[in-house]
Amino acid sequence: MANINLYSTLAEYKAFVTARGQTASTDTADDGVIVDLLEVASRFLDSKTARHYYPTIETRLYDFPETRDMNLKADLLEVITLTNGDSTSIPSTDYVLDAANETPYWNLRLRSNGSTYWTLNSTNGIEQIIQLYAWFGYREQYAQRAWALAGTLGAAITDTTTLAFTMTAGHSLAVGQVIKIGTEIYNITTVATNTITPIARGDNGSTAATHLNGVSVYTWKPQEQAKNAVLEIANTAYNRRFGKNTGTNEQITAAGIVLSPRDIPAMASEFIQTYKRIIL
Repeated sequence: MANINLYSTLAEYKAFVTARGQTASTDTADDGVIVDLLEVASRFLDSKTARHYYPTIETRLYDFPETRDMNLKADLLEVITLTNGDSTSIPSTDYVLDAANETPYWNLRLRSNGSTYWTLNSTNGIEQIIQLYAWFGYREQYAQRAWALAGTLGAAITDTTTLAFTMTAGHSLAVGQVIKIGTEIYNITTVATNTITPIARGDNGSTAATHLNGVSVYTWKPQEQAKNAVLEIANTAYNRRFGKNTGTNEQITAAGIVLSPRDIPAMASEFIQTYKRIIL
């Protein structure tokens, strides 16, 4: 099964351990184990903090709000469309997002001096009638730091089913990255010079689309603290396999890699406590 939505790539892991004075494994037979550890650590953070640090495009439904405020109960990064209960689109000029310039947003509020109000649906129902189609995920400074230019397409993507695509020479794409072309999300599984193959088209809730030759391709940059926590967890677990005294209790079983609370270094535990979602 392919690894998806990693908070660190294999190459970044090897650079991380080298910078710490360790010798990165040159045995590619271990690469699969390391990547599995990176994915397990990534999903561990998601589970323990009740949020995710990779981008998704979702349609979320909300009940008719009792006030102008709509608590999103999710980490909102960017609104695509907001649809009222009567199926009319609400323009971005008629609402504001909290907390102002800080992402992720947690609340959407109709402007007090605007002419838009929440509406019921055609049968006067109130349950799940407001539709928010948007980018979700936890990323501070989303507009400034979430996406980095990786290069441009070297050939048009002319259908919505073919996996492999071509990049212009000099790109920076790597296996394990989450990328976007337009609003289509991909998880990269192989890079063969300029030929890139993702796991699927239209990943993470996005919609597969065609793309013109020369368009920009961007890589997702996970929250830095999440990335560092994953690297610490994966490195601790990997070293444990060789009997190093890392204070962990990592196991590799028939079901895969299983982490216990003792597997989590202090820095990762601090991250979990800091970023854990408080459900209201």
